[in-house]
Amino acid sequence: MVDVVHVRAEPLTPEAFAPFGQVLAREPDEAVIGVRDGEEFTLNILSYRHRGLRVDHLNAHHRATQALFPLGRSALFVVAPPGVTFGERSDLDTIRAFVLDGTAGVNLTYGTWHWGPYPIGDEVDLVNLQGRGFADDNEVAHLERDLGVVVEVVL
Repeated sequence: MVDVVHVRAEPLTPEAFAPFGQVLAREPDEAVIGVRDGEEFTLNILSYRHRGLRVDHLNAHHRATQALFPLGRSALFVVAPPGVTFGERSDLDTIRAFVLDGTAGVNLTYGTWHWGPYPIGDEVDLVNLQGRGFADDNEVAHLERDLGVVVEVVL
């Protein structure tokens, strides 16, 4: 038997998302992104079909940056701050959910736990800008396996 923890999705604003990274809006003066000298980035388009709004794990990259931009459709993005271990159920209180409405994207702070963005509707395409070292820098918090919990997002 798995317990279900509900997290309410909220609008994406720079202030609300500040502990997790920056909101990247269409206007270039609305977001500032730092780039390290010599760091190489990859840019690709990811396509996701709807898979439900239940989170059984989160990922974190500690040395590779990642920026995600949904293209014209709404997507759900679940995050938790760097430094959380997910060793205890009380860590679930740090989880937040944001609706990315297709007009802005996000740049993650190193170590930010994340799931998605996954489509709220049938599908979504995402621009994914990621530091090249991400493949060797992917920590996973297995919420269902280790804590016996899944997070279900309420829109």
